[in-house]
Amino acid sequence: MTDSKIFIDTAPFIYLLEDNEQFSTAVRNRFSDYYMAEAQLCTSLITFTEYCVIPYRQGNTQKITDFENFIADTGISVIPLTVSIAKYASLLRSKYQGIKAMDALQLAFAIQNECDAFLTNDKQLRQIREIKAVLVSEL
Repeated sequence: MTDSKIFIDTAPFIYLLEDNEQFSTAVRNRFSDYYMAEAQLCTSLITFTEYCVIPYRQGNTQKITDFENFIADTGISVIPLTVSIAKYASLLRSKYQGIKAMDALQLAFAIQNECDAFLTNDKQLRQIREIKAVLVSEL
């Protein structure tokens, strides 16, 4: 796994930082495996958008600060949006039926940045042939 590049979707961050009873241990262990293997971890600005919705609704900005600190402290890179990524997301949506816009953008970030795997818990994303979707529920 050395030199591998892994894209982290939003759900694994939620599971880990919210200490989800069902999935937090699996995510924690997978992150540990990635770090031991010196994998490069990345995510996107879309992850920030998705992660922050519930904390904003709850008026809990500390959760947002904790998320931002986690990203910074662990060295996870945040990929910026480009026109190329947006266009590729459109291509994915045209190719795979039922893929939502945010999911297509997340996948486009990962594929366009040559990630080897996409850590998620969205079973629907296993249909994407351009990248390997790793499901938290199967860890």
